[in-house]
Amino acid sequence: MKIKGVSTKSKTHGLTLIEMLVVLVVVIILLVLFLPSAPHERRYAAVICINNLKEVDLGLTMYADDNNGKFPFQISVTNDGTMELIYSNHVFPHYEKASHALVDPRILVCPFDTTRHAATNFETLNDSNISYFLNADAKRDSSTNTILAGDRFLQNNGQSLKSGLFFLTTNLNMSWTADTHNGGGNLALSDGSVVQTKNGGVLSLSSFIKEQPLATNRLLIP
Repeated sequence: MKIKGVSTKSKTHGLTLIEMLVVLVVVIILLVLFLPSAPHERRYAAVICINNLKEVDLGLTMYADDNNGKFPFQISVTNDGTMELIYSNHVFPHYEKASHALVDPRILVCPFDTTRHAATNFETLNDSNISYFLNADAKRDSSTNTILAGDRFLQNNGQSLKSGLFFLTTNLNMSWTADTHNGGGNLALSDGSVVQTKNGGVLSLSSFIKEQPLATNRLLIP
């Protein structure tokens, strides 16, 4: 039935051309707004991790400059250091000892490390609040590429390193795990710089390990 000038034909079985165009435009806008967000967030998180390690590097080198070029893990406990605690399989005492130079415990957590949560203060700090390993044999020397700290996402022969003390030698088959920085990781050097390394290429993890001035380095893995 038709009423004059008005069609009673139902439109419930499909969209009109205009309605379809509107839906298409909305979908395109949503794709433009939200699809780039994940890569952008990952890039932002990667920058935060690098800045965190720069702060760690700066804090530890400031500590060393105030203590005859030695880091807290190279000074005896009797002289207010943490040297004897290297074999305790805990990392937090060494960071805690340098807290006056590090200032903020939140810098000790990498944004990609979802299993670790930042401490609110250094008094409650423990290994679960730390993402970055320390090299107990690092030297306060700006002329070498000595590794001071770095992302804990290391593996040896494809096996992720466990928390505790790890003896790193220059001939080990070391690499980064694939589930964090896209198969890469960051290293803080004793000259105050931070480098992004991959598992291959020019700036590779293995090349930095082979360039270490000591054949063996004791890594404190949180």
